[in-house]
Amino acid sequence: MNTRHVIELSPSGKTVEAGDELLLDAMLANGLFVPFSCRRGACGSCKVVVAEGEYRAKHLAPDAPAPCYPLAANEMLLCQSHACGDMRLEIPGWSLDTPTLVVEAQVVSKCAVAPDIIELVVMPDRPLAVRAGQYLKVRLVDGDSRCFSIANLPAEDDGRLVFQIRRVSGGLFSEAILDDLDAGDVLQLEGPFGACTWQDNDAASVVLFATGTGYAGIKPILLTALKRDIDVTLYWGGAQPADFYDHAFLDKSVIDHPRFHWHPVLASQGRVQEVALSHGHHWETVQLYACGNGAMISQVRTECLASGLPSHRFVAEAFVPSGRSSAETTPRLLHPVWEKVGPRYSLDGMLAAREQSIRALAAIASRLRVGMTTGEALDMAAEQLQAMGASHTWHPTYIRFGDDTVRPPREGIDRQRRLRATDIAVVDLGPVWDGYEGDYGDTFVFGDSPLHLACRTALHAVFDETREAWLRGLTGRELYDFAEQSAESKGWRLARNLAGHRLADFPHALFENKELADLEIPPSEMAWVLEIQLCHPTEPVGGFFEDMLMLQA
Repeated sequence: MNTRHVIELSPSGKTVEAGDELLLDAMLANGLFVPFSCRRGACGSCKVVVAEGEYRAKHLAPDAPAPCYPLAANEMLLCQSHACGDMRLEIPGWSLDTPTLVVEAQVVSKCAVAPDIIELVVMPDRPLAVRAGQYLKVRLVDGDSRCFSIANLPAEDDGRLVFQIRRVSGGLFSEAILDDLDAGDVLQLEGPFGACTWQDNDAASVVLFATGTGYAGIKPILLTALKRDIDVTLYWGGAQPADFYDHAFLDKSVIDHPRFHWHPVLASQGRVQEVALSHGHHWETVQLYACGNGAMISQVRTECLASGLPSHRFVAEAFVPSGRSSAETTPRLLHPVWEKVGPRYSLDGMLAAREQSIRALAAIASRLRVGMTTGEALDMAAEQLQAMGASHTWHPTYIRFGDDTVRPPREGIDRQRRLRATDIAVVDLGPVWDGYEGDYGDTFVFGDSPLHLACRTALHAVFDETREAWLRGLTGRELYDFAEQSAESKGWRLARNLAGHRLADFPHALFENKELADLEIPPSEMAWVLEIQLCHPTEPVGGFFEDMLMLQA
């Protein structure tokens, strides 16, 4: 007799019945959108806290690998567990109610803060979880949209959202729609989006750059920084004094916060980065944020990195012209079977997750130290991802030193292996940011071994050439045939057991889990990750690089 048990999921209060089947299977069969990925007990995506009840572990075949994800005494994996009776489970940091990306918001007020800048305040019909620095899209009737930074901290402002919008001559929203908005009117908002958000790095001084209404995206980060006892400096560029429309707040903040300084920079006086570089900041220890026009972003990055700013401490959001951006138009429609996505999927979300993953990888790589064990490196990486806001890892973090770089991720490694002064290291991340999967990995060389350097050079060349082949319309299977030939031409062997995979709103395994190398159609943009692992034909030296397939990487 198959006894049915009642499984309650807190704090939602939702229940599901489970019998002899795995708890994960029972939940998915009943339409509960619970996180999972590998189904092997390796990734930890389906980890839950057992608040009440008993369970038993899945029976494993004699030759099957045991689950390797580390668990606390009160935790279990849904993919590896059967209920023995009624249970109450908690899924940390996860909502069973798929959060919608679209809300309605009622106009509260509208006023001019400068001759050509309007401050619009709206109240959404439900609270939005917004991180300092994110933006929202305002949906238009023709299916188009406009993006505006959130210029406040909604959680500290009764949920209200503040936008600072510059009037643009002929602008569809800023002229045709904004002028006619009155209190009580309703807008449709989508989001939030964006990875130019506050980074928890309490030890670093903060330098902020903004041009024009890019200040709207910087202000929530400034508000967050002012609550901490750290040095904060803002450089705000404008064409005329009226462009510094929030000067009263900034001047008062200088008085209230002795460690805060701000500098209005008129175009006639020079560029914001020129002024900042003349002020003697210790760029090696700075956390930098920039929001504004693309030229400013590019120049600030180039010149501040040249002055010693670590690349992972540069966080920016560039404004693009209104209307549909290239990122919102895929080369073709996603395949209905092999490229399914979930209800929260958006290209903005995917791009933001990619940016944050790249930033996290740089931060982790900067903390690798000669003499560190693999186990210590993995612990450090987990701490870094958590500090940067990752809610889950959809696959385990993989770090390989030396001889272990030729091993595929699912093979065991020596956690006590130490990073040597002359060594090669691989870091592969699979974090989840705001419900979107990130996946980024790269290879790092310590010392000047010619073989290690040659490996990294060949690795990136193979990836770039294979990506170019994708642009010519090759199928997934053809891409890996091409990559294999490219690797051989450079004297390396392609490890085809790392075969690329889907990427989407988490968990993509709920929709489709096919490998890229088995795909018989040309893969769509921003739906697949191209993985390249190279191994030397005779020496224990390997390298790994992966990134999302996209038109402009």
